[in-house]
Amino acid sequence: MWVFDCRLQSVGLASWKMVLHETAATGLWRHSLYAPESTIIDNFNSQVVKRPEKIAVICGDRRLSYAQLAELSQRIGASLLAAGVTKGDRVAILSGRSIEAVAAQLGVLTIGAAFVPLDPASPGAVQSGILDAAGIHVILTHGDAAADAGKGRHIIDLQDIPAAPADLVWPQGPGPEDLAYVIFTSGSTGEPKGVMVPHRGVCRLVRGQDYAGFGPDQVILCMAAVGFDAIVIETYGAIMNGGTLVILPDAAPSLDRIEAAIRDHGVTFAFITAGLFHIIAEHRPALLAPLRQVCSCGDVLSETHVAQIRRRLPQLRLINGYGPAENTVATCFHTIGDDWTGGPVPIGRPLAHDRVFILDEDLRPLGPGEVGQIAVGGAGIALGYLGRPDVTAASFVHFEADGFSGKVYLTGDLAEMRPDGVFMFHGRMDRQVKINGQRVELDAVEHALRAEPAVEDAAVVARVRPDGSREILGFVKPQAGAGPEGQVAPILSRLRATLPAAAVPSQLMIRDAFPLSASGKVDRKRLAAEVEAMQPPSASPTADGIGAVIRATWAEVLGRPAEPADATFFDLGGTSLQLIAVHARLQQRLGRVFDIARLFEAPRIRDLEVLIAGAAPDFTAPAAALDPVAASRVRMSRARARRGALQ
Repeated sequence: MWVFDCRLQSVGLASWKMVLHETAATGLWRHSLYAPESTIIDNFNSQVVKRPEKIAVICGDRRLSYAQLAELSQRIGASLLAAGVTKGDRVAILSGRSIEAVAAQLGVLTIGAAFVPLDPASPGAVQSGILDAAGIHVILTHGDAAADAGKGRHIIDLQDIPAAPADLVWPQGPGPEDLAYVIFTSGSTGEPKGVMVPHRGVCRLVRGQDYAGFGPDQVILCMAAVGFDAIVIETYGAIMNGGTLVILPDAAPSLDRIEAAIRDHGVTFAFITAGLFHIIAEHRPALLAPLRQVCSCGDVLSETHVAQIRRRLPQLRLINGYGPAENTVATCFHTIGDDWTGGPVPIGRPLAHDRVFILDEDLRPLGPGEVGQIAVGGAGIALGYLGRPDVTAASFVHFEADGFSGKVYLTGDLAEMRPDGVFMFHGRMDRQVKINGQRVELDAVEHALRAEPAVEDAAVVARVRPDGSREILGFVKPQAGAGPEGQVAPILSRLRATLPAAAVPSQLMIRDAFPLSASGKVDRKRLAAEVEAMQPPSASPTADGIGAVIRATWAEVLGRPAEPADATFFDLGGTSLQLIAVHARLQQRLGRVFDIARLFEAPRIRDLEVLIAGAAPDFTAPAAALDPVAASRVRMSRARARRGALQ
């Protein structure tokens, strides 16, 4: 039973105004409903007061009302207080997408602390680096997920949270400028940067905006990766506005699972990465038909795929989003309407309460039609980088122009403003790229390769695949006396254990020497051109036999031959996102329906052929390298499903 806590009775005046002025008929919110003095907890608590019995979160067969979610979050908050957590501390949440993870965030925020999300499937070295950088002493997690990274730290099991003491004295809650969460992004030297986001940034993101409809009638799908800040807009776009959040816990959800979740739970709004949007447009555009709104984010949208969806689903509100983590998830949005007739998709106009400037190399404002660096300021701007005052000072600078005076974040992105005030994206100033929606610094990948004992020098480039996604290609020059034979697989295996999955090269090629430019530097453009010249045409999937169809489909998706025969899909540079495309194509071409988990269980062509045919595969052959992140996510998804069945 939910206990009405005194903290909910102290909802601020700003939150009560939001309750009174809700425009329930349309699900849209007026700009006046963004209260600068409010916090995430203020907004959530106002929804608990207004609609305690409404379903707030759904995950599989489990459903929690707003009252039940509030009660669980209070129990977690009480456990944190008992563990010595105080206002301003940072608490790690080591969990996949789950109801407990949402409650954990609210529990942390309730006591004035900040959460640090960690993907439990990420390499141990990545987890440890973030925990150390964030100064984490307490970890909220499931079972023994923190067995290694949690050594020397206090572990609280989210499956075993006791009731809060009746006489507990709650501390003062957070303010709008207080830290809400820290999310880590790639750094150029390999050291991750922790972006510090305050409550006001999240409040301005999902309150008082008109780029999309948020409200009690919206059912929002949650399927963003834990370390990808799009999960913030999914989660709080729902529960700060009285909507319902539908959590898809699958590690790598197939199109079948996404379609079923949308259909079974009446989902109305989904945030979808550009890469997944392109796959859906090619293989299953009808799965978007029940939705009212789709927002794509994380990378540049393919105009071909946008046109396909616009033709098939003209009633769907399709929104393109842009923004760095340093400006709280998003900065600009653009509804792709009938006025778009082709060409690059605009990133749109700034959010309410944000300012966007286009600057030249001397940080002077440029006029419409001129290309320069995007600088963003206003209510969404982050507090800086955790423990990195030097990097913060270089990226967050004071700026004055056009009536604005304050801090702006220099994004490193290039854009121009059209005469109508709409912004067009023009790429990056540096060597940062987006891989499956995740920011990757190519210099950091080169740094990791050069740290290998057998490598004298290294270079990496990003290549655009035929489907519009990107991959990283690595080149290494071996040390004198270090034979190239047998070096590639061990190096890639070690990189998978130390780098985020998005930063691991899909191919690693040995070179005796690198081409040089006129200035004597490595000519990466020539390296990329050499690879393009070697790329074979896509393989034809018109082959006989299950094994032949699998091989041809792999080659088609990867853009290269599926060789050697005993290599896994991930050995060949494949990603979990590409595996979703493989799964969709194989089901269609083989006329069989099977769970996407089978592609992880049987990572080689010969094993998958036997498994799809209905027999048990032979796993006695020497194990090839799996994608450890993807495989771990599948194992954890199944473990969560087993726990849910026992509850």
